[in-house]
Amino acid sequence: MANEFATLKDITALNGLTMPGTVGLVDNIINVAPELDRVLGRPIPGISYEATILTALGNNGAFRRVNSGVALSAPSIDSKRFNCFPWDCQFSVDEALLIKGRSQGETPAEIFTTFATSGVRQKALYLGRQFYQGSLNDPLGPPGLQDFLFTQRTQVDSRTGQKINQAYDAGGVTPGQCEIIWFIKQGPQGVHWLFGNNTGIIMNPWMRQYVTPSDSTGASPKRQLAWNSNLFGYIGTSMAQYHAVGAIVNINAVSNGTTNGIPTYPNPLTDGLTGSLWGLWPITMKPDLCFASQRAIVSLQMSRSVTNFVNSDNRKWTGQAAPIADFPTHLPLCGGIPIIPTDSIIQGNQYILN
Repeated sequence: MANEFATLKDITALNGLTMPGTVGLVDNIINVAPELDRVLGRPIPGISYEATILTALGNNGAFRRVNSGVALSAPSIDSKRFNCFPWDCQFSVDEALLIKGRSQGETPAEIFTTFATSGVRQKALYLGRQFYQGSLNDPLGPPGLQDFLFTQRTQVDSRTGQKINQAYDAGGVTPGQCEIIWFIKQGPQGVHWLFGNNTGIIMNPWMRQYVTPSDSTGASPKRQLAWNSNLFGYIGTSMAQYHAVGAIVNINAVSNGTTNGIPTYPNPLTDGLTGSLWGLWPITMKPDLCFASQRAIVSLQMSRSVTNFVNSDNRKWTGQAAPIADFPTHLPLCGGIPIIPTDSIIQGNQYILN
């Protein structure tokens, strides 16, 4: 049934390959948005919650003499509200399309599934970009990691008394070629998705209705019989722990040439950058996921030196072939956390750290 979708997988298989005259949905949209699969989400009652945040410990604890006292000590407490926002994806299927499909062996449910699959796909890709850009992507949606990074850098680090700094600048300045590598600590107190009203995503039943088609005008009104449904849910993001996000900004992973057949980059992602960022995180709040574009991951791969030891003629490298490192899947200088490729991180202009 088309209203039984309960997952946000990137591709939903269609059961149409054995039907005469149909091969299901031919997917020509090659995008990957793993943020909804890899980042924890939790349902909440209602559409918002308030997190109680400990911003500073009490500092008046001390040794004392017998029959003497010490000053009162109290922590500093803050609260922050995190909201869910309505997401709505509308579908309308012309009844003529259902009649045509029936003649080719397709059932209405299979056609509805094709449209719903497209909606799930759109949701994953759009929310993937929202996860990083937040208000820059859609001001009507939840905040993203860029919003959280901006907020984080206005807060005081209780260890140092200085503003929190969990970002490194890779130095890229070329307009339209800069991108950000994101590191997060996920979990209930870290970065996670919110699903409002204790519900994930609802695929409502399809209903047969008269609608106004797109070519209808005031001078020439038109009507159309169609089947309609929508994909709906309240979705938000949360980051109550200010140390739960970090970034390497202004990576430029657009190749500017080659050296000995190996592409070179103006400002690649390197193990040195990831190791330096790792050192900025508190000991008890280390990141557990890293998200990067495939371009940036390839620049990391090409930046790594490889030493190969051979001891017999039949193991020599072919002439002029330069060995390169394996495609990175984990970051050894960051506790071995996974580095996850995503198409939701896009290139843009230089990011200025506040």
